[in-house]
Amino acid sequence: MKKLLVLIILVPVISSVVKAQHDSSGIYKTADDFAANKLSFAINCKTEKHKIYLNDFFNKSYITVKHNDSTYKIFRKGIYGYHFCNGETYRIANRHDLLVLNPDENIIIYRRDITHPPTGKTNVTNYYFSKGPYSTVQQLTFKNLKKTFSENQKFYQQLDSMFKYNTELATYDNQHKTYVINRVYKLSLE
Repeated sequence: MKKLLVLIILVPVISSVVKAQHDSSGIYKTADDFAANKLSFAINCKTEKHKIYLNDFFNKSYITVKHNDSTYKIFRKGIYGYHFCNGETYRIANRHDLLVLNPDENIIIYRRDITHPPTGKTNVTNYYFSKGPYSTVQQLTFKNLKKTFSENQKFYQQLDSMFKYNTELATYDNQHKTYVINRVYKLSLE
């Protein structure tokens, strides 16, 4: 009887964790989950439905997940991020939801659009970065990149020679399908 009870409890938990794909949605509890592409409260968007309410309009400290027949309140500070059916992934850092632009690169770049409430139009776009999924998120600036990668003098010098303004650091290289700073970083390691 005890084995049956444990099995009944574990099956929903195990089945609610899947690998994140474009057609899935769910929550990343930790950086390890993000790195392994493992979602909790996960669904296949083609066959299932659930809702993730960010509660950002009310500036609440938690998100609400309606999964199967249950509703969960999950504190933002207790999770790494979330993934939507449209393929967008967000990381929660410093009480902000940051759009992950390149989850598979060495230097992960994030975007945060700040909108003006009455008009709903984007006023400012801020870019951030982290050295992989485990490090802290920082504003994407020369100063922060140089501090984070201070041991890599070649990368340090290339930043100075290739970019003039902080706003150029989030430039995407369509030809190589990567962000320029990641391409420069990879070349600096050779």
